[in-house]
Order: sequence, then structure tokens, then C-alpha cells
Amino acid sequence: MFLGVLLLAFGCTRDSGDGGLPVDDRVLRRGNGGDPGTLDPAQATDVHSFNILVDLYEGLITEAADGDLIPGVAESWHISDDGLVYTFMLRDDARWSDGSRVVASDFVTSLQRAVAPGIAAPYGFLLEPLAGFDAIQSGEAPPEALGVVAATADTLQMTLSKPTAQWLSVLALPVAYPVKSASDGTVLTNGPYKLLERQAHGVVRLEKNGYYWSADTVAIDKVEYHAIVNPVAELDRYRAGELDITHIIPSEHVASLRAERPDEVRIAPFLALYYLAFDLTEPPLDNRALRAALSIAIDRETLVALTGRGERPAYGVVPPNMSGYDNASHGWQDHTSAERVDSARSFYADAGYGPDRPLELQLVYDVGDIHEKVALAVASMWQDVLGVQVNLEKMEWKLFLDTRDNRPAWQVMRFAWTGDYNSPATFLDIFRSDSLQNLSGYRSERYDELLDEAAGQTVPAASASLMQAAEQHLLEDYPIAPLYFFVSKHLVRPGISGFEDNVLDRHPSRFLDLPDPDL
Repeated sequence: MFLGVLLLAFGCTRDSGDGGLPVDDRVLRRGNGGDPGTLDPAQATDVHSFNILVDLYEGLITEAADGDLIPGVAESWHISDDGLVYTFMLRDDARWSDGSRVVASDFVTSLQRAVAPGIAAPYGFLLEPLAGFDAIQSGEAPPEALGVVAATADTLQMTLSKPTAQWLSVLALPVAYPVKSASDGTVLTNGPYKLLERQAHGVVRLEKNGYYWSADTVAIDKVEYHAIVNPVAELDRYRAGELDITHIIPSEHVASLRAERPDEVRIAPFLALYYLAFDLTEPPLDNRALRAALSIAIDRETLVALTGRGERPAYGVVPPNMSGYDNASHGWQDHTSAERVDSARSFYADAGYGPDRPLELQLVYDVGDIHEKVALAVASMWQDVLGVQVNLEKMEWKLFLDTRDNRPAWQVMRFAWTGDYNSPATFLDIFRSDSLQNLSGYRSERYDELLDEAAGQTVPAASASLMQAAEQHLLEDYPIAPLYFFVSKHLVRPGISGFEDNVLDRHPSRFLDLPDPDL
């Protein structure tokens, strides 16, 4: 109720009378799920913050409406033959929201701030490829030792300690945005919009930044981000004509809304994977044949139908539709159900198990309706296809996290991973031998070599080919059982243009436009 009162009290937003857009102000009203944790790019970790930050700021590189990388503040750039030195030429019309010019030194001081131990930027680890990063983190060198220098006001040079194929993708993230304050302490922004008002647990209002270098292409003058935690309440607001784009669609309403509003429901692959991790460090799951049997025995089509949220079955690690990448997949993806059952039972027998020697296995998951549904379904499939006796362990979130870090305390554990940028590396790197996110304890020298070789490529196609080989190698070793890829779910008001589905599920307001209220 409080939010509704605030909405009516702001501006002159008169409803058109048919539940459509307001006719007096061209204001885009977006559901944001929750309150942004921060609007400091170096400190942001949540999607509620990211959604707003991509409107307020712009990095050297930015993302187009379809998620592809495009020039941002950097008009052009050059990469040395060895992939270690990046030289960025800044556009001379890039401006802060007070009209002052964005210069190379703004990026230098901002990146130094992001890696400074005292700041403890949560996503600062993504800047690890920069020369000097490790010494700064250990306290052996000051932040000024970071491999970033302003050669001139409009030329920025970065030196990496190792080739990193996804480096341009990293530079499009908030942790690499420039930050600056005016002499009076006002926080400036350099993106398409500037901050007009922020209400805690309420509305964040933005208005067009007239100094933005491409302001003439920004069609919407004002944007409102509404913090509505309850998806059903958000849906009610949308139906009442108070929102133009929702943050999500309640799972239980997906089917009915597809029937009622087919042109407004937008469901698309999202950069996130739900999977089961196997403990490879001790018996019985150090046996590849057993892991293969368990993975193949899971009917993913039945699983996603059970969850009912529009997810897509996963037969690989990298989500589909990632730019410039051909996904690897399990070879049995197109087999019939009967063929999969036969294959799973064959691997099970090869591992030394069967009716006379059934496997007993522990599956750990955390509290949450969807996690329990998945765990119960998987346990049932393993029992029906293989005769596995599954012991389910449900845990509160904190205990679950503590248990995750104590591998001897579990055998199979559910988990999920959301990618940070539009590159297969954000999924494949977590299975490196030395990755802290490598829950299974998977170790493959060949896998690590393929990823190292991919990272050293400066030609995107060559890097993608090597990462595909790495993904296929990973799948054939079965360290995990991928279950499904998440999907983004939004309602978008008819007539809104520029909203393009993409795996990052980021939709900057600068690319959107409202319908003409007079038409």
C-alpha cells in the first residue's frame, strides 16, 4: 500500500484508462525484485543493484541490448600480439553527469580502489589478471602498482600478468566502472541516466543524463525501479497497469499467463546452471562408471516439467545461446528413454553394482520447495532405474554452506552457478583443479591445459573452440550431473520496444522505448 501511495504522489502519471501506460509522462516503471544493496559499483553483488548500475554508469566496454559486447567509454582498443597489453582510446565526448569529461585517470583511480584490500570489493577477484594484483592483495605493493596507467587523458593502458580471453567481458561489469564525486561530494554518473531519488525499500528514480555521449539515442526520459520482493504482489501491480516490466513471473502463474498474455510473457535461456556435484575424492563416487550411471538415469525432461518454471534440460555445463559459442553436450542427449535406461544400467554394472549389490548414497540439499522437489524426484529416478538406496539430507542454508565446504560430510550435493559475464569461461573455470568453487574436487591436467590455452588466444573463435573441447572433456569425466538451465521470466507491456532476450538477462533502459501514447 505504501508503494502505491508513493507512486501516485510522484509526478503526473495519469493512467490511460485501459490499464496501459501513463499518457502525461513517458516514465518506464520496472519491477526490481528487491532493494539494491548498494549503488557503489565496486561493492555491488546483487542483481537488484546491477540492474540500476547499468543505467547509471558505463565502463570502457558495455553490452548491447542482445548482450553482445560493444564500445562504451572506449571508442576503440588494441590488444598486443601476446594478449598482455590492452590500449583503450577513450571517446572525447564521454562526460560525467555534471558535464566534466571522463578521462583515463578516472579509470585508473577507480580500478585501484576496487583492488585495494581496505575496500574489499566483492567482485575484485575478477580483476586478478591485472599485473600487480596479487602483490597488492598480499600487502606487498600499494594499489598504485596495479597494471593500469593513463598514457594521456584519452588513452588508457592495461597490462595483464597472463592472457585472459574474457577480459573485455570483465571490463563491462560494475567492478570496472569509473566512479567519481563532484567537489561538493555529489556522486556523479557517466551512463545514460543519473540518480534522481532513492527510497529505501521503495523506488529508485532515474532521469536521463543529458551529458551522456549518446544521449540523443536514449528515448526514455525517466525510469523507476520498484523494490517488490513478493513476485505475486509484483504481478498484481503489473496487472493494475502500475508496472511496465516485471522482474520475474511467479512460477505458479507461468502457464496461465502464457495462455492469457502470450505476447507479454518473455521466457529465455539465462546464464545459470542447476546441478548435482559428486564427491570425486573418495569411494564410491571416485568411480567414473558409477557417476555416468547416476547422471544418465536422471530424466531431465520429467524434472523440468515437475518444477514447472520453464527451465530447460541441461546436458552440458555452459548454458545455450551464449554468443560465439557452440555448446558441448552428453552424447546420449538424443537417445530414447529406453536407451538411456539401458546405458545407465550398463554403467552401473560396470561399476560393480546391481540387484545383488545395491548402492547406498547420500544426497544433500538445502531448505526450499524447489530443492526438495528436485531431490525427491532424483532419488526416485535412481531407485527406479538402478535400485539405488538414497538417503536424503535437508539442511538449513548456513549448515548447508558449512557442509559444502567440508567435502567428507557429503557424497552428492545440489548446487547452482550463475555466470558473471557472457563467456563460457565463467562456467568452465569453476571446475579447474585449483578453483575454490570446484565442489567435486575434480582434477584433470588436460582440462586445465585446454582452458589455459583458450585463455591465451586473442582470436575469439579459437578460444571458443578450445573451451568447447574442455567442456566436452569435463562432461566425459562426469564430475557433476547437470540438471537444468535456468530461464529468465518477465512480463513486458505491449508496445515496449528494444527488450531483447539474452543469456545475461540484462536489459539497459537506454535501448528501450515506450509506445507513443497518441497512437
